[in-house]
Amino acid sequence: MIMRLTSQLRSRLTVCGCLLLPLVAAAAEFQVGFATADITPPAGWRRAGGFSEFIIEAGGDPLLTKAMALTQGETVVALVGNDLCSVPRELTDRARKRASEQTGIPFANIVITATHTHGGPEYYGPLRDFLHARAKQENGGRDPHEPLDYHALLVERWAGVITQAFAARQPATLAVVVPQAQGLAFNRRFLMRDGSTGWNPGKLNTNIFRPLGPTDPDLPFVLVRDAASGRPLGSLTVFAMHTAIYGDAPFGACYPGHLQTHLRRLLDAPDFVSIFGEGCAGDVNHIDVSSPDPQDRRSYPAVVGGKLAETLQEALPLARPIRNDHLALRSTTIHSPVTPLSEAEYVAAKKIMETLDQNGAPFLTVVDAWRKMFRHEYWQKHGGRLPQEIQAIRLDRDTAIVTLPHEVFVELGLAIKSASPFRTTIVISLANDLDFYIPTRRAFEEGNYEPNTCPLEPGCGELLVQAAVTLLNELKCAAAPRSGHGRK
Repeated sequence: MIMRLTSQLRSRLTVCGCLLLPLVAAAAEFQVGFATADITPPAGWRRAGGFSEFIIEAGGDPLLTKAMALTQGETVVALVGNDLCSVPRELTDRARKRASEQTGIPFANIVITATHTHGGPEYYGPLRDFLHARAKQENGGRDPHEPLDYHALLVERWAGVITQAFAARQPATLAVVVPQAQGLAFNRRFLMRDGSTGWNPGKLNTNIFRPLGPTDPDLPFVLVRDAASGRPLGSLTVFAMHTAIYGDAPFGACYPGHLQTHLRRLLDAPDFVSIFGEGCAGDVNHIDVSSPDPQDRRSYPAVVGGKLAETLQEALPLARPIRNDHLALRSTTIHSPVTPLSEAEYVAAKKIMETLDQNGAPFLTVVDAWRKMFRHEYWQKHGGRLPQEIQAIRLDRDTAIVTLPHEVFVELGLAIKSASPFRTTIVISLANDLDFYIPTRRAFEEGNYEPNTCPLEPGCGELLVQAAVTLLNELKCAAAPRSGHGRK
């Protein structure tokens, strides 16, 4: 299905006939600013990334929010990365609105993303809601694991770093390079010898026949330097591999945190800001099932961060300058059908969530109940059609960035890249919304974990691909950059 969709989209782009059209505009230099803020909750908070209650201990990495504000002429774009498992739309909308009011950056030109670290806090969604309600009931109306209003803190810090990055803008140059990081990422879905679909089936499992999907080894890297001195200021790195290696008791930023540490050392830039975006990695993680070598959840993130930094350092001499006068952004919102839910199904799922960690329910049963909470909410709030925002940013006539909500399967990201008219297309997931999976149609038929978390109907991923490629085509075909106001 993905190959057929890619072929159709490419045919449409060829018919458009715009691939050879030059973009004409008066040259304008880039102005870029960076800012960071701490978003680490207190120790004793719940940790994200699972389907049971796990309490964080003191110590570990600081969790950061990092913003880059990018201006060219009248066009302004802000990109925010976070050491969080996900960023819910309710909160990102509030922060984007506040930042827009404070800076004048159009709401649609602000992107807030999560790295998807499983060493961050559990602070939003059905799991948190049920555990939070139970704790309040057991402790006289107070949840001892949430001593502050973390939602309000995040909105304040996100709006704050965007405003600070906007104020810190200075003349800058941008360059992009896309090496490949081989041997780190592996598809975690397998066709088993008994005909079943395996998910993380374990190292050296003799029942494994072959992987059910590919990986995307591309490692896009956009480096920003001070225009006058050439001093490295910051970067955007994207890699399609789950940021879910870390598993120790304190908070942890996982391999993106180590990537910044290594880049600062390799570039001799102690204040360098490394923003990380997880690519389309819904079915891709770090586990090499063909090797018996351990991949420790405490120490392996540093190994991955180091290898990514070394790959980027070796590739930097090949970086291509990003041309001035082409910055533009388009956005659109699609409405994906939500799977219907009966009242009886909702009541049964709610009972499972209310007795979480106490009912002995199998893992996939808990996962399915979690999904049904979303289905119920989306039918109540959106009439069974979930709004999903897609953004596309043109850096120059050869380079574009796409941002997608949720955890998107790698096949879908590859389809966008393949159909894109741009020489370099960078695809970032987990933008502006929560972290359930967006599988391919085929994966829905194959089943197992990821489809069991998705509250949407099969075909939801292919709808994202279509919308993204349409935006990319609009940007490529535009005769000249426009004001940068997103199209809703």
